[in-house]
Amino acid sequence: MDITETLMTLPAGHELVGQQCIVCKGTFQVNDEVVLCPRCKTAHHADCWREVGGCGSYGCPTVAVTVKKEKAKPAGDSHLLKRTPREKALIALGIILALGLLAFAMRPAPDPAAGRTKISIMVPGGMYETNYYEPFIDEFNDSQPELYIAFSVTPSIAYQQKLVVLLGARDAPDIFSLDKEQFVVFATNKGLLNLTPYLEAEPELVDKFFPNGTEQYWVNDGIYGIPHPGRNEIFTIWALSPNPDTAWDILVMLLDKISTDWPEELMEDAVFEPWRIQFPEPGL
Repeated sequence: MDITETLMTLPAGHELVGQQCIVCKGTFQVNDEVVLCPRCKTAHHADCWREVGGCGSYGCPTVAVTVKKEKAKPAGDSHLLKRTPREKALIALGIILALGLLAFAMRPAPDPAAGRTKISIMVPGGMYETNYYEPFIDEFNDSQPELYIAFSVTPSIAYQQKLVVLLGARDAPDIFSLDKEQFVVFATNKGLLNLTPYLEAEPELVDKFFPNGTEQYWVNDGIYGIPHPGRNEIFTIWALSPNPDTAWDILVMLLDKISTDWPEELMEDAVFEPWRIQFPEPGL
């Protein structure tokens, strides 16, 4: 896969105009310089791409290599001329500087969890979902000395691809949402945590979170997901989460919030459509 990013200037009428930058949360305007991540296709302002040293989406490993426009073909045969010793020295120096900048960009970023137990959550959506979740997540992180939530709202068009890549790399979020079709496939292949023991320990949550019964959330030997109170989504926990008990507590807290104040504009009519993708082999 070509991991060299390309810079583009948004023309009037482009589909990204009015959408949100994953880093600064600002909207794209006509004539803005924009970079699409070559792996997960998430859009960034060019300055934001440079500032964070690559893709700002949680879990995406893409780093900035060069932000450039499409190359123009060289005029005539000037590109075939031999280099002078001085030109060769300048080229070598440029390569050394470029490698140094690349190494600098790939250095580990400061960990916002600062030693706290981190639970990562990924859901599909856009600016409206971000505006709903972000204040709640920020308040939680500011108030918790031992826990930290790394929350990511990923554009629906790239959500399924990114989730499958993260699962394949064994770097998936602790908590993520699925549509019904994906839920059955992932649960059947043991990619999701069996939530039955947690629900048996807190039976009051069954009536609270499953108003229409639990039957459709049973797969083989247990319940592997909890329905979103306002959408046709199913919240799940990754089978390989390093902190499954903490992830369960965070999921219950998140569902408690959603069940009380989920906005009308984000109800069922705004649900993401079922995805048509190739799923990983068994053993997610």
